[in-house]
Amino acid sequence: MGPVVLALVVALPAQDVDVRWRGDPRCPEHGFQDSLARYLAGAAESRPVEVTVDVRRDGDSRWSATLVLATAEARSTRTLRGRSCAEIGDAAAFVTAVVVDPGVLSRPGGGAIVPAPEVPEAGGTDMSSGTSSGASGADAVDLSAEAAGAGPVGTDMSSETSVTNAAPVPAAEVETDMAAETGAGEPPVAPAPPVESVTPVKRPRGFVRVAGGLEALGMPRVGPQVGLAGGLLGKRWRVELTGFYRAPTTQYTDTDPRAGARVRMWAVGARGCGVPRAGPVEFPLCGGLEVGQVIGEGVGFVGARADRFAWVAAVFGPAIAWAPRPWLALWFGADVGLPLLRGTFSAAGLGPMYMIAPVSLRAALGLEFRFGR
Repeated sequence: MGPVVLALVVALPAQDVDVRWRGDPRCPEHGFQDSLARYLAGAAESRPVEVTVDVRRDGDSRWSATLVLATAEARSTRTLRGRSCAEIGDAAAFVTAVVVDPGVLSRPGGGAIVPAPEVPEAGGTDMSSGTSSGASGADAVDLSAEAAGAGPVGTDMSSETSVTNAAPVPAAEVETDMAAETGAGEPPVAPAPPVESVTPVKRPRGFVRVAGGLEALGMPRVGPQVGLAGGLLGKRWRVELTGFYRAPTTQYTDTDPRAGARVRMWAVGARGCGVPRAGPVEFPLCGGLEVGQVIGEGVGFVGARADRFAWVAAVFGPAIAWAPRPWLALWFGADVGLPLLRGTFSAAGLGPMYMIAPVSLRAALGLEFRFGR
């Protein structure tokens, strides 16, 4: 597809089309660019146009895009709705092509805009006219009058149109709100009442994360750890339930270097995070509480036994998450645990072997699997 699009673009006259494509990363820009190159192939004239397309996913199997077109004469805003990203991109490309070159409407295969049935509004101007798929560009009043440079129109217009074309063109619903400066000597037309758009409520998504890393200070020496977490995440926040296991390491006594305590720990917890973002990179700042057990087993001496202490700790720390796909993120986190309870492992004749430290430092790398819309 890339060489074909490049060949089409090279064959065009110089088009000054400045495109800003934003929104849902699941709907890339290349479909829009492919369709725009196809519609403008053989364009006889052009005008500089600034195009901004903001794409959103509206629930199940529905897409919408806010299309803002700015020329030297006017500026218009349209809301496109369709069943797929491809429909949205193709419809946006067709509307843009008509503004760049009104001749698109009269060229074979260029398509035509077919307005919905006329619905005049009190105090407003009826800008719609019925056309068929074979109508000429002069008959396509809704779009081509502005695109042909017939003069700025001081009218707010709201309509729904469908796009038809000899080539496949999406049957996307188009809502238009056009505003332009009134030319000298032309009385302004009273605008129609504004149409309020309803922004869909974005539901939180779920996630499951597995991670592994190292823990130091809280238990003897530096030892491996594994963790599991799950919860909900929004655009700027997340809440999660965590599970944590620290593998055993041994602290030997000064009295007998062969005797000591083998210590391990497990905990479960809950925490909340604020999540600043920079594109696909997230910077969670988290804090919470965890509870569990520290288990110490005597080794290297007669009469060794196991002791258990309750583990209750406040945990906080930053993390970095990079999400190259909507369903997958690479996670790196560093946490500080502050035990609220302390305990000492000791044995008769050997004295204290290990005391739970006042701080636990942890670092972990993991994968996070995300689901939901």
